[in-house]
Amino acid sequence: MRPFRRINFFQYTILGFVAVAGLVWFAVFKVEAVGGLLRVHFFDVGQGDAIFIEAENGNQVLVDGGPNSSVLAKLGEVMPFWDRSIDLVILTHPHADHLDGVLEVLKRYDVGVVMESGVNHSIPEYEEWHQLLKEKNIKVVVAKSGQKVRLSDLAYLDILTPFENFAGESPKNVHDSIIIAKLVHASTTALFMGDAEKQMEYRLLFSGAEIDADILKVGHHGSKTSTSEELLRAVTPEISVISAGRKNRYGHPHQEVIDRLENSGIKIFRTDIDGDIVFVSNGVGFQEMR
Repeated sequence: MRPFRRINFFQYTILGFVAVAGLVWFAVFKVEAVGGLLRVHFFDVGQGDAIFIEAENGNQVLVDGGPNSSVLAKLGEVMPFWDRSIDLVILTHPHADHLDGVLEVLKRYDVGVVMESGVNHSIPEYEEWHQLLKEKNIKVVVAKSGQKVRLSDLAYLDILTPFENFAGESPKNVHDSIIIAKLVHASTTALFMGDAEKQMEYRLLFSGAEIDADILKVGHHGSKTSTSEELLRAVTPEISVISAGRKNRYGHPHQEVIDRLENSGIKIFRTDIDGDIVFVSNGVGFQEMR
């Protein structure tokens, strides 16, 4: 029988270098595999919103986080295990179905910058949010119409609302302070309406902003208070995405919204039916990925 052979320190060192080299090459191949492509993930987080954008240069943006910690598992599925940072987190407004998930993200990831409206809203989760921002010394940018956030040479976010500075303000309807953003990647576009309601839609229309887009993230989970015919005529999307929970107690999405989308010839995707929805842009068009 062959005698047992000890592996000396030198051999352990070589094995270690091989393992590290393997990880490096894995990372290189992964980056090359998505090189030149931008990805937009609409996560299925139940009754809430969570959108994750990966620019072609690797920059990452999370727009809202849904109503619970399920966004963490979603991020873990699409981000490499060694990546524990997110460049930008946008909180469109401080309602629990958008806020609670990003609280967990702040606790577990290194976040570069946070964008929010700065509006006052007296719920414990929002107080915790601002406490975490202070403790982790995260830079906060107060959103306002006209700002542009550069993601890569080809991609940027055009901040369309809010129209006023809501920092420290307490509007009757928090949705009036919503952040609406348009993603531009070369000649492809996606419009993220958050929970904007019809009144905000009309203000957006009258503002003269360029809101035509290939993809429309339908406002307020498909509520009948949003997605007017006037908005659809201005945006002219080919694709719509509705983020809603299965059998939710609000009845989202409402049938009249579904009817308006169908009558306009817009293809409908729904997280409550389709689960996670992913689109990839090469700068010319979007393609759904399964």
